Amino acid sequence: MSARTRILTVAVGVTVLVLTATALATAPIGQTLNLLGRGSTGRLHAKHDGIVLKSRGPVDVAVATVTFAANGGSSGWHHHPGVVLVVVQSGEVTFYDKKCRPEVHKAGETFVEAENAPGLAKNHGTVDAVVQATFIVPSSAPPAPPTPLRIDDAQPKRCNVT
Repeated sequence: MSARTRILTVAVGVTVLVLTATALATAPIGQTLNLLGRGSTGRLHAKHDGIVLKSRGPVDVAVATVTFAANGGSSGWHHHPGVVLVVVQSGEVTFYDKKCRPEVHKAGETFVEAENAPGLAKNHGTVDAVVQATFIVPSSAPPAPPTPLRIDDAQPKRCNVT
């Protein structure tokens, strides 16, 4: 097989994988995200009162209000390139991990999304649920586009939650 044929075969294979992953991704349903702000910083290194935040490289920090519609608003299966600190402002959100295990979070509670694995947040309640999310993600240097705040994932096998 010539080098050109190998390169073409690899390119076709990568394209098929990307298209398949995109086709299997689960989009949000009844979810709105209002990005309040996003900024870049160098390496993050803060230590105060027993709390330590440290990054290996520059990061972006973004803050958003996310609303999940009553009776089934869902984030879709996804993960984040960094860490997300989530505060439930009102309502109730159930977070499902990659093994489809539910964890219910009520108003005033906090949870963290920090895995390179699929997760899904869903509102099973009869009123809208609102969360405040703080994203800490790796920075990308200009002129590259900003690092995405979420990455869509396929629904895990043996999990019928969407």
